[in-house]
This record gives sequence, C-alpha cells and structure tokens, in this order.
Amino acid sequence: MLPSDRRTFLGVLSSLAGWTALRRRPAQQPVIEVRSTALFQQPEGRKNLVRITISGLSAPAARARVTDRRGALVGTAGLLPAAQGPALRGEVWVPLSEPSDFQIDVEVGRDRVARRRLRITPAKRWTLYWLASIHTDVGYTDLQEHALEIHRKNLDAALAWTTTHRDFHFTAECALQVLSYLENRSPEAGDALVQAIRDGKIGWQALFANMLTGILDHETFARLVWPAGKLARERGLPFVSAQITDVPGQSLTFPMLLAASGVKYLASGPNPERAAPLLPSGTGGTGGTGTEGTLYPQLYYWEGPDGSRVLHWRAHHYGDGTRFGFDVGPDEMGHRLSDWLLNQPAFLAQNWPYDSALLYGADWHDNALMKEAVVANVQEFGRRFTWPRIVAGRAEDFFRDIERRYGTKIPVRRGDTGLYWEDGAASTAAHLAAFRSAQLAARAAEIVALWDDRTEPRDADAVQRRRDRADARAAMWRDLLLFGEHTWGADESIAAPTSRQTVAQWEYKRRFIDAGAAAARDLLSDALLRLGRASQPGRGRLVFNAGTWERTDVARVEGGAGKRLSNEGRELASVDLDDGDALVLFREVPPLGYLALSEADGAPRPPTADGDALDAKAGGFAVQIDQATGAIRSLTGPDGKERVKTTAWSGLNQLVYARGGEHSALWTSGDRDDLKNPPQLDLTQTKFARCRRERLPGIGVRLVVDRVLEGFPAITSIVTLYDELPWVDIENRITKTATLAKEALYVAFPFAFTKPTVEVEVSLGRMTVDGDQQPGSCRDWYCHTHWVWLHEGTDGILWSGPDSPLFTLNDLFRGAWRRSIVPDGTLFAYAMNNYWHTNYAASQGGSVTFRFRISLLAPGDVAEPVRRGWAACDPLYVSPSYRNQTPGPLLAKDRALFYADKNVMIAGAKPADDGDGVIVKLLDIGGQARTVGVWPAAYPFKLARRTTLVEQNGDPIAVGGDGRTPVDLAAWGVAAVRLSTPPEAS
Repeated sequence: MLPSDRRTFLGVLSSLAGWTALRRRPAQQPVIEVRSTALFQQPEGRKNLVRITISGLSAPAARARVTDRRGALVGTAGLLPAAQGPALRGEVWVPLSEPSDFQIDVEVGRDRVARRRLRITPAKRWTLYWLASIHTDVGYTDLQEHALEIHRKNLDAALAWTTTHRDFHFTAECALQVLSYLENRSPEAGDALVQAIRDGKIGWQALFANMLTGILDHETFARLVWPAGKLARERGLPFVSAQITDVPGQSLTFPMLLAASGVKYLASGPNPERAAPLLPSGTGGTGGTGTEGTLYPQLYYWEGPDGSRVLHWRAHHYGDGTRFGFDVGPDEMGHRLSDWLLNQPAFLAQNWPYDSALLYGADWHDNALMKEAVVANVQEFGRRFTWPRIVAGRAEDFFRDIERRYGTKIPVRRGDTGLYWEDGAASTAAHLAAFRSAQLAARAAEIVALWDDRTEPRDADAVQRRRDRADARAAMWRDLLLFGEHTWGADESIAAPTSRQTVAQWEYKRRFIDAGAAAARDLLSDALLRLGRASQPGRGRLVFNAGTWERTDVARVEGGAGKRLSNEGRELASVDLDDGDALVLFREVPPLGYLALSEADGAPRPPTADGDALDAKAGGFAVQIDQATGAIRSLTGPDGKERVKTTAWSGLNQLVYARGGEHSALWTSGDRDDLKNPPQLDLTQTKFARCRRERLPGIGVRLVVDRVLEGFPAITSIVTLYDELPWVDIENRITKTATLAKEALYVAFPFAFTKPTVEVEVSLGRMTVDGDQQPGSCRDWYCHTHWVWLHEGTDGILWSGPDSPLFTLNDLFRGAWRRSIVPDGTLFAYAMNNYWHTNYAASQGGSVTFRFRISLLAPGDVAEPVRRGWAACDPLYVSPSYRNQTPGPLLAKDRALFYADKNVMIAGAKPADDGDGVIVKLLDIGGQARTVGVWPAAYPFKLARRTTLVEQNGDPIAVGGDGRTPVDLAAWGVAAVRLSTPPEAS
C-alpha cells in the first residue's frame, strides 16, 4: 500500500489555491492508468486494492472517483505525488471478483480534469509460502560457539511459539542447527524439538550445513545429508527437503546426491557477492561488468547426470522477511509484496503459470535472533488481507503444493550453477591441501574397517573397542564437513586481520582440519597395523590400495630409508630420501585391498647424482627445462609429439605471481562500483637458478630445479619421469612471505591444443566445461576433484592437482566474469589468492607444496581418466613397520570385495552406522546403465538390499548361489547397498 494518509492528503490540498489560474494555460491531456495490486481485503477477498496513476497533470494533488457500470460510486482515492516520476498516485478498494467495467474521474478541487472508462482485471490471487529460517554461519558474525548459540535460542523460541503462534512454523535451515541443539540443551528440550519436527510444527532441512561443494571429495560429498540421515534413523524423523543459503552455486551432481539421499526438494538462496553474472538483472548492480544479470526467482526440476531430479526454488538472497517489510508492519508488507508480485520480470514471463511463490528466509542478517514481532506482523497481515495469503510453513509444504498442481509444467534444467566461493579457500592454500588429502585418508580408514571382524581379538572389550573406533570415525567426518562449510573466518577478516575475532575464528576453523586430518591419519595407520599384525609372520609392512582398480605406483614410505621390502621373495625397487623416507615401486596392489610385505635392513640406496642438466628421459617421456624460467619448455611422449604450446608463458609448470587488483573488477572490495575498473596487475614469473639431474635406480629419473621469484624466499620444482609408469609427476616446494597486498599465485600449463574439449571430474561425476553449465555459472575458475581432461581429435592430456582443486582456463582471473568460454588449451592451477574482502584470509605465508601429474590420454576409454586421476591424488597407504611371531588369520594379499566391471568405481565403503553389515557406494563412470556384480571376498556377506546414501533401507536384493549381488546403476548414476550376514549365520 502507498505510504499516505488523510492528513497528508488534506495538507497537499491547501496548496491548490492558485492551481485554477494556472490550469488556463495550454497543457497536454492527462493520462490515467489503473492497475490492480496483489492485495485483496478480508474477510472474503472480494475487494481488490487498485492503484490509480495520473500523469501529465501539473497539480500537486488530486482525487479519483471510481464508479461502476451502473454509475454507482465504488470509492475515492486521494492522489499524491508518486515516489518516482512526475505523476500522482493513489489507491482504492474495488469490488473485483472478475474483470469488470469502471469509470475513473479525476478531480482537482471542484473541477474534473480527466476521465477514463476501462475494464479492470483482478490481480492473480497469490499464495506465498514463507520459509522462516535464519542463515547459519559457523562464525563470521561472532565466535563460532556464540553464533551457534543464537540458533539454539531461535529453536527455544520456535518451540515456545508452537503454542502461542500456532500458525507459525519455524524452519531450521540446516541439520547442524538441530544437532547443535540436541547436543547442548537438556534431554527434555531435545525431545520436545524432535516431537515438534515429527508433528510438522517445526521444519528442518536435510543438508548438514551450507557447504562449498567444489572442494569436497566423493565420499565427503556423499555424506552431506548423512548427519541428518543418521539422526532421522535414530529418532524417527522424516525429511524430504534441503536448503542451501548464501553459497551461490553448486556442482552439477548436487541434485543427484540429494535424490540418492532421499531428498526431493531443494530451496536455495544464493548470495551473488563475488559472482557478478548472478547479480539480479534490471537492478543496475552489475557494476559496469557488462553482464546482463540473472532473473530471479527460478523454479525448475534440477536434473542430475543420471536423470534423477529435485524440485528447486532458487531465490535471490535469503532475507525475504526483511526485504518485504515483515519487521516493519502489515501496511509496508502489503506495499512491498504487491510491487514485487506485479513487477518481478520472472512473474510476468509467459512461462510462469504459478500462483504460488516461496519467500526465502526471515532476516537479511546472518546468525540473527528470530523476532517475535515479525511473526506477529505476519499474523496481522493475514487478518487484513485474504491475498496474498502468507503461509508460514515448511519448504516441503510449498513444494508439494506446487508439484501437485503444476508438476507437468515445471521446466527441467541440467548443469552446474557455479563454484564461485570456492576460490576463497585458496587464501589458506596449505590447509586446503591438507583437507584434500585428509578426505581421501578418511575414506581409506572406513574401507580398512571392513576387516574389523577378522582382526579384532575376541575378548570382553572387543565390542567397545569397535564402537569407540566407529565414534572416532564419525567425529572425524564431522570435523571434515565443518571445514568444508562456507564460513572461513570473521566478517572483519580483511579489514582487521589481527583482531581478536579474526584470529580466534580462524584458530577455531583450523582446528577442524587439524583434528580431522590427525584422526584420519591415526585411524588409518592403526587399522593398517591391525591388518599387518594379522597376516604373515616376521617383520613387515603392509601397503593398502583404497582405489577401485589394481595399482602399480610409487609411494613414499615413512622411515623407509635403509630398508628393503619384498613380496613373495621379490625385492621391490626403492630409493632412499634425505629425510629418512623412501620411494618404493609397489606392483599389482589389489583394489580395496592390500599386500603384506616382508621388511629387512639394507645398505643405503640414495638417488644417483647425474650432474647439472636441463633434460631427462624415461619410459618414453622426455622433458626439457627452460633455462630462463625453470619451466618445462618441452614435453614429448612415446609418439614424439610436442605437448607444450609456445605462448607468453614459458612452459609447463611456470609459476606466475600476480600482484595488484585493489578496487577493481576482481571484486576485491565491498563496493560494487569498483567492478567497472579493470584490474592493474603486476605479473612476474619465476627465474631459473639451477637444475640438477638425479637417477632413481629401478624407478626413473628426476630433475631438481631451483627457481627464484620475488616474494618467495625458496622455490624448488622436482620433475619425475618413470621407467614403467605412463605419467610425469611435478612437485613444487614453496616458501612464501606473507603480505596484505592483493595477490594471486598461478601455475601455468600451456598445452598444445587449439580448441580442446575440457572435461572435469567433480564430486561423484564429471562435467564438460561450458556445455554442462547453466547460464550465470562460474567460468572464471573451476574446481576439479582429481582430474581435468583436455582432448582434441586423437590427442588428449590428463592433468591432476592433488593439492589444489582450483584452476582457470585460457588466462589468469582478470575480472572478466565470463558468460561463456571456449577453451584454448592453456590451464592455470589457481593456487593462492587473497582477493576476498571478507570471510577468508587476508594473507598467507610459510611453506606449501603443490603437486601435479600429467599423462597422455587419447579419447576412447571414458573411464580411464577416473582411474588415472584417482591414482594421482589418492596414494598407496603404507603401514608402520611391525613384527609378527606367528601367522595371523589373513592372507598375504586380499581385497575387501570382488567386482569385475572396470567402468564402475566404489565411491566409498564403510561399516553401517547401526552395526548391520557394511554400506557400499557404487558410481558408474562409463556412461551406460548397467547391472554390477559384487561378490564377497575378505568381507563375507549373505544378504543384500538397496539403501540411500544415508543408509535408509530399500528393497532387498537377491544374492546368487555364488555370492554375486546384482546392483542396478543408471548411466553416470550412484547407488548404495547394504551387505550383511544374519547373526545366526555369522
């Protein structure tokens, strides 16, 4: 409703004394425009508030009389100057249940100055479902525990309001809010919350927290709903919807993950900060970037690569309660909501048939206390207006209604929505690298636990020991999930990098990766020792392959210098390292399995110095180092073809340091007007200092290159070629000086392609750059899980960055905010930056390592990139040394399960949370629907059934007489099964 009243109108009328004389002057004919608003009056909703606008009238105020087709007066409206433009405007309630004819007479004083007869059509009668949630930042606005306590207080209030405001339904934005409440409130309060959720009085969402999906490995990604699923199983709670707030985009497999976890509906409230293509269209907020903006809201079925879907509402931001005046009062709510419903381009489009919409969130502010006055205003609004009808319900209430009435009209979209905020994680590059390796080690620790039945001593404490380890693994995953949550630090982390809030919040955040990584390392090491001590007699070590395929690869053995490892009497090739470790070539390690090896002391076997050199050859590969920069200026494979493109970048593995970019299109400040400024970047590249060649007997050869770069006290690059392995490994050991000046570090890889297709592994899937991306998705940088495959014609190169997920294509990030991209073959690892103006780290220094693997891979076998990419990132895990006096129950070589299909991978395997067997997650990587056979091996089973990714049981699966369990997989799809043995048969 317009902000006017009778007193204001009468005051303006007092200024009309001289208007009659002025009226004698020639003037254009006034134009009357009439439009129905979205407001319908209680009690029956027969009266529609109509807005009357008159332009071309020089009077400061006027009155509009509305009569029906019989000449009866319907009402009058005072017309006052409009907030925008030279016009007068007012509103009047009109009986309007169907299109009807009316006459509008506009008067100034006693004079009629304009008349119009017209037909007025009532506005659409809208139902607005209000998702009354508060956004969760684990920190940012205050210390982490203080922030979580606010959400616990909101749930306290929501429980109280179930009796005082019965029509109001608060929604816990993420499962973490509910879990935190149950862990920190009394059992009685926790029981009350669980019962309120069961009764539908309080909503809860299935996603653990607001995650950065681009930095998650397969198993971590598969666990995004696992905490909610575990709670749901234990407490009898239903869930069908998920919510993700603030983070502006997710990978294209996100809907598949949700559907495979039992979720049908998704509400997202993206914040377009540092995501210029996602700024709303028509707002002038693109800051001169040249982008046309994105239309909100969006409603579509988001379809995953396997054809599974979730119904997705995508809002602009997440504070609709504040945006539409819920904190002000019913009149302001009516004015703002009506303007939105009548003028929002998405609602005016022909492909928007719906009369319902979702209002996302209660407050603009993060970690805000829910205000009871807001609830009271919504209830008062309902007493005044029939429509729009505001339903303070759960997300699923909206989705079920819209799906029931419009399901066949809802469009379908595929593709990712942009990993815009993941680049901030590179502000703490060393911890991001630790996160990547810890996720894989945690997955391996779960797989090794499949042997617990066979390695655990049969004593009175056995059950408790296994329960303790299961609890430790659950805590490990909780820590890893919390590190992958989008809040990295304080809101003032850039403005005040040494403040108490900034320092304390980062210390708290860092504990998640420190604790999670330590738990993964210790749990895995202990589990490998249990395997080793249950195997062959004598002194030995055990090597474990957590991958899905048999592996032959080189691995680092801690404390392995001066030791000899052998398998069935055959000594393994090894080279001692200066730090006391050793490089060992392990052969034919079974998938999801191990080799138990004999260990003995031996003479030192260091690398063989081969003098200063700029070239190396092994296994059909040849590399040459650029004497000016230390980059790889030439790389050829067995076919002799050059794989390095001549560009401004001197070769592969060239480190490029970009300084500058403050207040520019890089979006390094909170002022969007800065986006019109092209960044002024000072680019420097490494300089060559020295290169020496070392022979690795029985393994290969390596070049050790010392390099110089301003701002980096030490840079050593090691390029390793292997006698038998079909790839080249690169390791950059870097020491960096911290600075608050804006900066970024890239590693250039100009490959010899023209317009290659670029495929990227994402969590639980893969995507083609540009082709598998929705409009507005991020094309300025990408995240890979384990590999990037560039291929053109009959040539292809597979690139992996185990320590850094981020990369750009064609160029460095220069604030282009691309809407499309045609790859040209040049790839940059986007290793470090401090471009964010909030949340992430202002500077970073110290030691960090960036590793890369390059292999030649022509098109043909679509599953081979997965096999090689996983081998590049997931190492072979080697146990500490042990000594057995007697033989144990385990074979010297074994695997947990048997499967023969090389186009399927085991994304994860773990003991079931409830103790009933194990859960195995399978993923198709061949692109064809298939039935996969799984047989018992070291882990025996007799029963099988489908489950969701969060271990909710589905239909039984018949196990064949030979133990084969057939599992149906959709093309590119994921599936989970429970394998178990009934107690009487165990």
